[in-house]
Amino acid sequence: MPGVDRVRRVAELVRRELSQFIIRELTDYGVGIVSITAVDMTRDLRKAAVYVTAFDGSHDKEKVINILNESVSVMRKTLANRLELRRVPELEFHYDFSVERGMRLSNIIDQLAPGRDSSDES
Repeated sequence: MPGVDRVRRVAELVRRELSQFIIRELTDYGVGIVSITAVDMTRDLRKAAVYVTAFDGSHDKEKVINILNESVSVMRKTLANRLELRRVPELEFHYDFSVERGMRLSNIIDQLAPGRDSSDES
């Protein structure tokens, strides 16, 4: 069984390679600006849950996830060619709402403190 450090390193490699793949190959398919926020790998490195956020609000979140999940086989082939792994993990994409939730909370905090100015933080 690989250690926690190896799982973390492999997850980071998968994140980088998938990010590059999305930029190179999927920009013409209507995914817009997509960022991979996290990759959670199982301890045996067989499965990876990939969390993404779309920064272009005009794109439907479900459509983005569907496009990414439909492209999994090509992504796995790319990972197999680029990474030296015994077994390429199965990929499953999920939308990460934490960025939107954080922005919404930040806006609420800003509205509650109207006298506070960002220049006051010196």
